[in-house]
Amino acid sequence: ILKQIDVSRKLELKNIFMHCVAASFLYIFQAKLALEQLKAFYDAGLLTSDAEQSGTGKLFTCNRNVLAAASPYFKSMFTGGLYESKQAKVKIHDVDAESMALIIDYCYTGKVTISEGNVQRLYAAANMLQLEYIRQACSNFMTRRLDLTNCAGILKFADAFDNQELKDKAKAFIARNFHHFCRKGKELCELNINQIKEILQMDTLDVDSENKVCAIAIQWLEANAAEKAGVILEVLKCVRWPNFNDKDKAFIEGLKFKVDIKKQCLEFLEGAAQDDCSHLSLSLKRPAKRIGMTAKEMIIFFGDPKNPGLCYDPYSGDVFTMVSPLNNVSLGKSVRGFAVCVSPESDLYLALQKHIWVYDAVQNRWHELAERLLDRTGMDIGYVNGHIYVLGGRDPLTNDRRKEVECYSIQRNEWTFVAPLPHSVGKMEVVTLNDRLYVVSNKRLLCYEPRRNQWLNCASLKANKFQEACVFQDQIFCICESPIMKAYNPSQGEWRRIGDMPVDSNTNNCQVVRLNNKLILVTTSHPRQVKSSVTIHEYDPDRDEWINIGTTIGLLHYAIFYGFICLTILFFFGWISDILGK
Repeated sequence: ILKQIDVSRKLELKNIFMHCVAASFLYIFQAKLALEQLKAFYDAGLLTSDAEQSGTGKLFTCNRNVLAAASPYFKSMFTGGLYESKQAKVKIHDVDAESMALIIDYCYTGKVTISEGNVQRLYAAANMLQLEYIRQACSNFMTRRLDLTNCAGILKFADAFDNQELKDKAKAFIARNFHHFCRKGKELCELNINQIKEILQMDTLDVDSENKVCAIAIQWLEANAAEKAGVILEVLKCVRWPNFNDKDKAFIEGLKFKVDIKKQCLEFLEGAAQDDCSHLSLSLKRPAKRIGMTAKEMIIFFGDPKNPGLCYDPYSGDVFTMVSPLNNVSLGKSVRGFAVCVSPESDLYLALQKHIWVYDAVQNRWHELAERLLDRTGMDIGYVNGHIYVLGGRDPLTNDRRKEVECYSIQRNEWTFVAPLPHSVGKMEVVTLNDRLYVVSNKRLLCYEPRRNQWLNCASLKANKFQEACVFQDQIFCICESPIMKAYNPSQGEWRRIGDMPVDSNTNNCQVVRLNNKLILVTTSHPRQVKSSVTIHEYDPDRDEWINIGTTIGLLHYAIFYGFICLTILFFFGWISDILGK
């Protein structure tokens, strides 16, 4: 009876499972583990029967199915019925052994190591083998490492491989730093005729006069004297001769004495030296000014960072706005405790919480950079030689003062920690002088030397109160308790008091900035029944006194309620919107 029951139960269970829907199970790590195991076999030389040979003769024993899965080039070679698909060994031409090893390693791991030494060879190999990820990674690597010494070479490389994105980045870098090539360096002389013409025709060249563009053109012509005679006129036509003024006539006359130019282009230059430019080609009539010729240094006011920044020229009265980077960012109700700084190239950086943005004055837009390592409130930031330093402030959770110093490499696009502050500092200001970072507070003056990654103690300010600091004529000027201002001379290691600030009981806020190589004091006041006003004073070092430049009524609606941060930046008027509707 028991046996009959067991049999019946088995039949019942069997019928139940026969009516069930099949179930699928997925182990999400299986693909990753399988690839890791294949890589282990490759490293150990196990179960790898196929061989690839680089152009230099080194043999790589690997799995063709792995290479074909990662590369359309290999897939076509091994599955398309080509001659190589039937060979025990395949020779890969035009790929060096190091690049081949990195590429095979990538096929097994999805990882690739790029360095300045291998990036161009690796790009060329990835381009041939149709490995788009490596190609793009190499392109991004070169973009981040653009500098004054390699930008022309990267432009040539991008042009050779028809990488328009990389080429545009290299051209933009050259245009932004064009003033450097005018002063020194012959890096642009290695460009070919088409490349130099593309550069010379750019509207975005950062130069303050057209004769500097002409000087680069002449420099290129002299370095490439073997070019055909017609090239000289081609290059000179890229110069916007109508933008020359009376001061440039002597420069043009001097060109006539250069033998090659005189021989080929004397008539052209004689016409260019005349006031009437109608004889020139139609393409040269009324050309746009280079963007550097429209540049103007202005004072920026930041109040609530969610609102636009206000740009103000106290000498002309021009007022413009700068869109805030926080418009499309969700940061909660409180956005206090932000910090800003400007690089010598007029790149404006704004830090808030763990975010940091850079404002490109030429392109008139903000870009968010890599997220920072720590969240802070009340921090300050400074710029030294291609690095942004974030320091001070408090931990938003514990309210403890932070000693850690974050350092962002603009070239590498990465954050690291450097030597921490030797002391916790409350209210402070960060300024840059002689490639050093100075932290100023009412009790301490600290100096950071990036090359040594070391902090030094300097002569303290010894003030009851401290408000703002600014660098002017290789000294640090600090606003102390009103109306006192002091200046620190690093070479002498001592402070001195300068002429008192012109403030009164109605003054609400004071800021000190450097504008057009002048020390400017910005004060706001809000008398009863009167709109808030902004007054500008200019410091006269010879007379040790402040000169009133003028007062503007109602300029800042947030000056009283939020306070404001004030600094200066070079603006390019071709990209700015006038808010006054002039």
